[in-house]
Amino acid sequence: MSALYRVAMGTLALAVLLAWFGPPRWRERLGALSSAVGCVLLVIVGLAAALGGAAPVVDLGSWLAFGHSALRADGLSGIFLALTGVTGAAVSLAYTELPAGRWLTTLASALVLFIAVAIGADNGFLFFLAWEAITLCVYLIASAGETREDFIGGYLTGGLAKLGGAALLIAFALLYAHTHSFSIEVWRHAHLSAGTRDVLFALFLICFATKVGMLPLQGGLPAGYSAAPRLGAASLSVALCAGFYGIWRFEFDVLGPLPTACGDALLILGALTAVSGIAYALAQDDLRRFLGYSTVEHAGIALIGFAVALLGLAAHDRTLAAAGLLASTLHVCAHNLAKTLALISIDRVALASGERTLDPLGGLSRRMPFSAVSLGLATLTLAAIPPLGGFVSEWFTFQALLQAFRMPTLLSRLLCALAAATLALTAGLGLLAFAKYYSFIFLGRARERLSHLREPSRWPLGAGALAVVVLFLGTVAPWEIHAIGSGLAPELGFNLASTTISHPLVLTPVFKGFAVLDPTWLSLVLPLYAVLAALIALGGDRRRRVRRAPVWVTGSGARLPAVQYRPSAYSNPMRVILRGPLGFHTRVRTAGEDEAVEPYVREARVVFAVDRFLYRPATNLALRVAARVRATQSGRLSAYLLYMLVALLAALSLIPILH
Repeated sequence: MSALYRVAMGTLALAVLLAWFGPPRWRERLGALSSAVGCVLLVIVGLAAALGGAAPVVDLGSWLAFGHSALRADGLSGIFLALTGVTGAAVSLAYTELPAGRWLTTLASALVLFIAVAIGADNGFLFFLAWEAITLCVYLIASAGETREDFIGGYLTGGLAKLGGAALLIAFALLYAHTHSFSIEVWRHAHLSAGTRDVLFALFLICFATKVGMLPLQGGLPAGYSAAPRLGAASLSVALCAGFYGIWRFEFDVLGPLPTACGDALLILGALTAVSGIAYALAQDDLRRFLGYSTVEHAGIALIGFAVALLGLAAHDRTLAAAGLLASTLHVCAHNLAKTLALISIDRVALASGERTLDPLGGLSRRMPFSAVSLGLATLTLAAIPPLGGFVSEWFTFQALLQAFRMPTLLSRLLCALAAATLALTAGLGLLAFAKYYSFIFLGRARERLSHLREPSRWPLGAGALAVVVLFLGTVAPWEIHAIGSGLAPELGFNLASTTISHPLVLTPVFKGFAVLDPTWLSLVLPLYAVLAALIALGGDRRRRVRRAPVWVTGSGARLPAVQYRPSAYSNPMRVILRGPLGFHTRVRTAGEDEAVEPYVREARVVFAVDRFLYRPATNLALRVAARVRATQSGRLSAYLLYMLVALLAALSLIPILH
């Protein structure tokens, strides 16, 4: 299996070279196809490592000069390598099918390569190099748009990612100061004080929150998804695997058990992130920005389950930790697969229609049937509709929160109850949001200018294969839990599948007898009920047929496509109800000469509370500081040498503190 691991990494590296230096006519497709093949091999390597039958290694020697380094696929990294392989292969096949340009294809291939390196790295310095390379790729993809707003969105994404990189560098410096090693295995057995663990917990959380979208560092996801060109947003969604892997590896595996306060804090942040993400998604009309805020929501849900795992570890209750870790891992898998499928499908819609917002769309289901089916599967999964994978993972998250009576402190029990209520509110808002998102793209009547749209390609292999995976993810949940349980067994000390699967197809939330779920049988029974209902309807009295008549449009004779319900009208009630926290403002102004036939234009905007109270003040402060610092840039060499001397003295003064 080590040989296959080397071939997989070599194929991913070859993809970058082919995409940039290959034959001009074929380089984009060759690079993307090579990346897809490497990702498929990663899936095989990851599953072999997660199921416990192999421990593949790619030895890199000591060329980094920071100790021996290698790429190792253990159980935990195997889960995320397999997830990266599935999502990366789907995106790469989408690039093969609909080339997006030499620059973007090269960056997408490099991004998958560096994600695989980060997940497999057993050396902290190698992980840091891969993480910075991921950050660079994310910034270049997000800032590759054509407009000023796209560039600003990419700059915000890159700036927050660099903030995370700085936090990671400080965290690794602290670990090296205490262990004198960059080996992650050595870090796992380090004897750290409670205060040091608290600081490292905060630093790692800041770092990885910039990739997964946790409050208040979520700004890079909606901005980056919206700013990235073509399939760039789908590539950015693959990078979520590296972010969640970092949280799992360093917060749970390396630092755990952490103090109870860390789990409580993450529970609060996760609940706030989930409800804020979906509330702002509901108010968005931009196709990809909506999915960016949805990612924020689902990151919050995953972090809620992970917080339960941290609390279980703090209470030395491995079964409780397993309940939370299983729920969060299932949710990460379901979300990453469905979100990647949604972004690929939206790219097809945007490419065919030329639109980036919901308002001009509608009635595309007959003209783009495959995109309608694939995005429908993705939205149903993200909205947690049974029996799909999103429903299974959210059910396990609720069951983990219902273990509040097992928590170590009263505060943790209260926070679990509040998080469960918040999760219920999030689920309800999620149904509203995704009903709006899907319906106003594919249902209703098509606008006249969209009446001749067609699918941009005839054989969507990447999206088609991923749609099949998403469709049956809930059905195969028992087998998925077998793989996850085997992969997490070294961290938990036991295989959670042994207690979660009470019968061959019946699932329990790790604690036997607490509750049961059978998604496999649901997947069989629910379609049968639907077929039975259709047969009853078709076999009824044919004399009572439904009479069809034109839709009444206030007796004016107006054309239905022009006056049908708009996305802004659908979401306006929630915007008004949540006017305060959402920051929803409207105004009517006089229209310009080139804007509209009507004399007045209504403007509506939604400003995220974090933007108002954190990002804008921080931006204004940075601009003022930059204006002051600019005065010190005299251009004289002696002044710059003085600055370097001051920086060196400051760095030297930190050495005793680190020791």
